[in-house]
Amino acid sequence: MRMIGVCLVILLALSSIPLVTSTGIKPQREPSQLAQKSSITRQWTISIVLVNYDDVIDDTVLLESFPTSRIFSTTKAYVEYEISYDIIEASESWENDFRTVMLTNSINGTGTGSALDETALEYQKTHPNEPQKIFYDRDGRSIDGYAVEDWLVENPAVDPPELGYVFYLLNFSEFDSDDHEIEHWFDYHPIDPDTGLKQEWFRLEWDNELNSGVKFQFAGIGGRGNIYVLDPSADQWYLQWARIWWGQVPYSNDYEHCIKDLEDKVSEIDLGSNSGREALSVYLADYMYDPISYLMFANQHQPTAYVKSGILQGIVFGMDVNDGVGIDSLQWVTDGEIQRAHLETLFPFIDWTVNIDFLDIEQFPEWETVFWDHADIVGGVTQVDGYAQFQDIYDTLRPSYVDDQPNQIEVFGVVFIKKMMEMYAGGRTFTGLGGGGQTVIWKSWERYYQSDGVTPKSGISNIQLHETMHAIGIGHTWSQYHYVGDFSYSPMGYFTMHNGTATFDQNWVQSTYLDQMEAEIVLDFEEYSEGILNDDLPKVIEARDRVEAAIANAQELYNKMDWIGCYDALSEAANWIKRMRYARIDQTPPIIDDWGTDPVNIDLQDFDVWVEATDTTSGIENVTIVVLTDNEEHRYLCELHGDSYTASIPTFPDAESLAIQAVVYDWGMNTAVTDWRVLYGTPDVPNSLIGMVEIVLIGLGVAGISIVVSIYFVKKNKL
Repeated sequence: MRMIGVCLVILLALSSIPLVTSTGIKPQREPSQLAQKSSITRQWTISIVLVNYDDVIDDTVLLESFPTSRIFSTTKAYVEYEISYDIIEASESWENDFRTVMLTNSINGTGTGSALDETALEYQKTHPNEPQKIFYDRDGRSIDGYAVEDWLVENPAVDPPELGYVFYLLNFSEFDSDDHEIEHWFDYHPIDPDTGLKQEWFRLEWDNELNSGVKFQFAGIGGRGNIYVLDPSADQWYLQWARIWWGQVPYSNDYEHCIKDLEDKVSEIDLGSNSGREALSVYLADYMYDPISYLMFANQHQPTAYVKSGILQGIVFGMDVNDGVGIDSLQWVTDGEIQRAHLETLFPFIDWTVNIDFLDIEQFPEWETVFWDHADIVGGVTQVDGYAQFQDIYDTLRPSYVDDQPNQIEVFGVVFIKKMMEMYAGGRTFTGLGGGGQTVIWKSWERYYQSDGVTPKSGISNIQLHETMHAIGIGHTWSQYHYVGDFSYSPMGYFTMHNGTATFDQNWVQSTYLDQMEAEIVLDFEEYSEGILNDDLPKVIEARDRVEAAIANAQELYNKMDWIGCYDALSEAANWIKRMRYARIDQTPPIIDDWGTDPVNIDLQDFDVWVEATDTTSGIENVTIVVLTDNEEHRYLCELHGDSYTASIPTFPDAESLAIQAVVYDWGMNTAVTDWRVLYGTPDVPNSLIGMVEIVLIGLGVAGISIVVSIYFVKKNKL
């Protein structure tokens, strides 16, 4: 079996220069070569389920080329993902149920798929200015990939690993004819996010009338759950296209699965012999390698930047306003809310700010100058030197829009929309470039619309998401000779587009962020807990124990791939470390200087409570307003505005009495409490103070981005 090298796309979020095309070999360093730092090891599992293979696979041969670890290092941690594999044969009854699902959710007929004309493609490759018709209709069974994936998630053949994936390896040759006239494949419903239209056009060289109505045939699907499904017996044309378009004659380094399906391979070998079973296992292993190494444990990705916030500042320039293409007519091509939603799903632990401006380039002469410095009109077509223009924008214009603040991902995105425009990079045409915290998209106006020039066809939200993910360090789902990962839901492929990011993308971004977060917290805990004895102050001991419990909880949640829960638990641990630190040195409660209501007199109405409080040692952690209505207690966290902490209290129209109290906590676990203030009625106010821990934890269980500052809690008082 051929050894497969590791190729990483180097596109760093905070690098000083844009690396728009750089690739190279990045060796995985041994631990002895690394500086001293926290070490984390995770145990991942891939459960491989064989469907309809009847004991013809050599398990040892199948597994021998798969990665057994994924190692990366950051300034905070040395992390190793140890990867183990289980191989299970699906039961006959489960296979029968699954076969029924496949057949029920499929269409078998004429013109349901597309076939590739390789001769025409080869000609166009050597004659790039002569567009060719390379796609033709073909007959076969188109299977609904969504329905299959959803059923597998709900009806797994095996219990899924808590930390890992299930990889289904299928054989449904029974659906095909011996002469390949009738084949089967998956329809994974590619759509344009901006129009909602099903994608029926391929990339820019074939986005024309010659090649309309393209059908996208998937041999594999995955990315809407923690599973991947690969059917080597399924028909596909994309791997054939990729080997020709990206490769060189005689294509000697290409893998067999690019041109042979499972039936072709089986027809060449004797499965009754050891050599035949070994040859089949090598073929299948080569096919499976890409989804494992480019999706599940993506060796081309960088670990997620350990930051607190992210910003995407986008500009869409219209360049044909004088020719009747108004700026308002372009505002459908992308949506800041779509971009923000996808980024928050991908990377939910930080605050995302997304701003998209639509502008007339003629109103910005500095932009016109940079554009035309690297563009010429040839035969009526504007041809752009993509690399040179990208670099010029980065050097001269980007600094005016983003500040490159530490602890923040900053992406600057520019879109040029102009009639009859092409962008060239490395001698070929592309739509966009991304890297170094910048994206630039050049998409000709004609490609946004259907043939009538009026009806929208496709925008640029998917391209912008693709390029933004490059800018924050996410690589492609493919590299040369390795294209199977493009059969997925990820926007990082070159095959089709989908409305969102894949679970594989999300798992990588979130798990590698949490690895760094845990490493930082563990190191802090080791440093600040040193010297604590069991006879120390009770509040210090409590804080120490809370840290240990929160870290253990975070690790348990990580191993269940509950990333939000893990983040919350680690955030809780970080807060308890801070309390533990200050509890050892701060024994003085905060000072409440003044407090009151607005308006002053309250009578069955909503109102604000303000508190002026200070703490000069550890600082104030939170201020809570306790509201007592009849026999019910309600609590509200205050928000700091200027010098005052304020909370808005709603009206209680059915309450016969109402009293309020302010409770102030500092990070040293000390408390200051006001007397109860009766606003109306005669409430039976309690004598005891409210426990420190009970109040503090109001603000801790917050998933994702930032602490919620106005939370409503109700608890029955036992008076």
